[in-house]
Amino acid sequence: MPRKSTIKRLPPEVRERIGVLLGQGRTLDEILKALAALDVDVSRSALHRYKQSIDKVRERIDRSRAVAEALVQRLGDAPESKTARMNVELMHSVILDIVSNAEAGGTEGDAEGGSDDNSPLNPMGAMLLAKALDHLTKASRTDADLIARIREEATKVATANAAKAAEVAGREKGLSLETVEAIKARILGVRPQGAPA
Repeated sequence: MPRKSTIKRLPPEVRERIGVLLGQGRTLDEILKALAALDVDVSRSALHRYKQSIDKVRERIDRSRAVAEALVQRLGDAPESKTARMNVELMHSVILDIVSNAEAGGTEGDAEGGSDDNSPLNPMGAMLLAKALDHLTKASRTDADLIARIREEATKVATANAAKAAEVAGREKGLSLETVEAIKARILGVRPQGAPA
């Protein structure tokens, strides 16, 4: 098994500081100087490999973000079925990256050539991503079902209120009971009482 990157063996707060300095566009020499001030000894080559791995991840994220934004623009405010299709397309993209990487001679991820188990671009990461998408789809479906039930109940209440208002207004205007019942039945979508079947 490949050795873990010397940078990845550093305490989280030091790695976070390196990430901040890289994000600010600092040079490797500036970062090494900042680390030396913290009494952290890292080789320039290890820092360079770490920066390259971060750049690869950043590039992959930017590419995925661009694909997702293009799909969202194409789909607009899409219903759940289109969103689910977008998730499937993104999953295909991840699987294609895994296969392409395997054909290129190894797994990407670790700065020193080893596999990074936290990367979504390995089989386990792909499986976990697929599970997450499945859970999101089920949650979205549950949410859509709840919204449909709420709308259905609200429609029933509004229809019943409209029928009651029509009945009151009809009686106030002196309409016959038969006419009022016909209007109510029309609003409620049922046959009037006494109407032939």
